[in-house]
Amino acid sequence: MAFLYNLVQKSASPGSDSTAMWVAFTIFLSYLVGDPLLHQSIGYDILNSTTIYAIWAAYDVVTLLFIAFISAKKTVENLPAKIYIIIGFSVNIFLFLGMYVDLQYGKYIGAWWFWHIYSIGVNLSDIMMIIALVLNKDFLGFAKCFKWILKNKTLSQSRCI
Repeated sequence: MAFLYNLVQKSASPGSDSTAMWVAFTIFLSYLVGDPLLHQSIGYDILNSTTIYAIWAAYDVVTLLFIAFISAKKTVENLPAKIYIIIGFSVNIFLFLGMYVDLQYGKYIGAWWFWHIYSIGVNLSDIMMIIALVLNKDFLGFAKCFKWILKNKTLSQSRCI
């Protein structure tokens, strides 16, 4: 959805920056490759494996690296969605790895509090990334916090020198 929106927006104003569109396209491809229905259509039932969460975490790591490469020349001021994408994928990676460890090595048989955090966290971070790519604005203040942290880090380093 975010890719189509950015594609239409880019075609409406051809001279505009296309970084958000390419980031959205990368996310679209990542989610397409990790889709269980796609895997099932080629004869592999990925959902019957407990390693699905590790696979999804690996997809997200690779996607995050591609996005870092695509948006390397863009600052948070130019592309506020960048910080939201980094945070969203980091949360997803952490939760996927947590579910993998829980299913592989955990002693719980039924659902417990982490499964609820996983369900809510993955969906909220995905929605946050979609909104960030569509709006490309700092709607939760993450970019402002990032700038504040960088500013204070620079000030504290200059005091030590």
